[in-house]
Amino acid sequence: MLCANAGVAGPTAKIEDVELKDWQACVSVNLEGAFLAAKYAAPMMKAAGAGSIVVTSSTAGQYGYPNRAPYAAAKWAMIGLTKTLAMELGPYGIRANVICPGSVEGPRMEGVLEREAAAKNMTRDQIYQGYASGTSMGRFVEAADIANMAVFLASDAARLVSGQVIAVDGHTVNPDPKI
Repeated sequence: MLCANAGVAGPTAKIEDVELKDWQACVSVNLEGAFLAAKYAAPMMKAAGAGSIVVTSSTAGQYGYPNRAPYAAAKWAMIGLTKTLAMELGPYGIRANVICPGSVEGPRMEGVLEREAAAKNMTRDQIYQGYASGTSMGRFVEAADIANMAVFLASDAARLVSGQVIAVDGHTVNPDPKI
């Protein structure tokens, strides 16, 4: 199994303010990282006659994300790459799927919450509620939720699941929280 999970957030800025070097750095880690991992795993999986590739994208790759053009573009492209891998590698018994997490509990989102709270003169909990209210389940995802999906996709129970984009996000209904 290959789990292509490396990623960076990239810059938060209007498109006209994004520096080319920042765009390239974000796309390089997110998209090129997944490409290179698949490129080098594919021959080994072909030789084995089986395999599972799980790429971690983001709900930003399904809905877009204001002021995050490099990140959203890379995450959309990762979905296209993975669907193509499913088609290209399927005849060799290799499955490829995408997990799209929503906001995930942890240090990265805590930093986002704290920065937004300070910028908007609000509390961390108010910002959290703004994000959480954008999901039908009203909460953030936990890392274990994503890991459990990856384990399922790698298992024989998912032997005919390929080319799928699976959101693990508590059902995002409004990806741009209005807070």
